[in-house]
Amino acid sequence: MAKPKDLIAVHVPTEDLGDYNVTETGWYAVDDGGKVVLGPFTSLAECERAMRDRRPGIIPKVPD
Repeated sequence: MAKPKDLIAVHVPTEDLGDYNVTETGWYAVDDGGKVVLGPFTSLAECERAMRDRRPGIIPKVPD
């Protein structure tokens, strides 16, 4: 299974749309390779919530 990449929230203004290969301004979740993964979002809080929801949950090991 591929290792999940770290995500950061980035606000993309109009002048940077081409740098991120997106067509709308807003908040985006960008992986550690610079690829936009989620978005656009209207607020940082909304973007962070989507990133948190995407993070795989940790399943505790149940003792035998």
